[in-house]
Amino acid sequence: MFLDTVIIFGAGSSIAKKLIKKIKCSQIICISKHLKKKELPKNSKLFDDFHLHKTEIKKLIKRKKITALFLNNFTVDNLILKKKKSELQKEINENIINVFEYSKEISEIMIENNFGRLIYFSSSRGLNSDIGISGYSISKNGLLGLMKSFSKEFSRFNITSNCISLGFFDSPLFHKIDKSLKKKNAF
Repeated sequence: MFLDTVIIFGAGSSIAKKLIKKIKCSQIICISKHLKKKELPKNSKLFDDFHLHKTEIKKLIKRKKITALFLNNFTVDNLILKKKKSELQKEINENIINVFEYSKEISEIMIENNFGRLIYFSSSRGLNSDIGISGYSISKNGLLGLMKSFSKEFSRFNITSNCISLGFFDSPLFHKIDKSLKKKNAF
């Protein structure tokens, strides 16, 4: 399927970099503080901050069929009894609040265009939880609620909202996982 415009939040993540190389579309808009323009195909625009460049981005996506991908995967590994409120708040801000705000902003344009696709990336590990990832698990489960709410509220505007819950795959994060956990999960 050939897409019109894809906007990727969290475009500097390892999975996003792989997706960017595979996506077939007219225009890719990448939001990342860590990505370099030279890493992107010619049909891409790079912005370090959505809110700072919101007006310019909105001009680029007005009257386009937009697919928005949200690859926010921030975590602070820590046991529940040791987890600080500030650590939990950071995970919730990065994985839910920011995604909520971006989704709202993009949805306004999708409503005007009477078309849109919101695709959130979650994690099977986050949804099933594990030792030391309580905040990550809380935020990834909250992402499902966010996805369902957008789905119900915006379907009348031809906007869909879905969540992909990835399992283990070869990534920098995978290499940090304890060997006993990999063995437990048949890796």
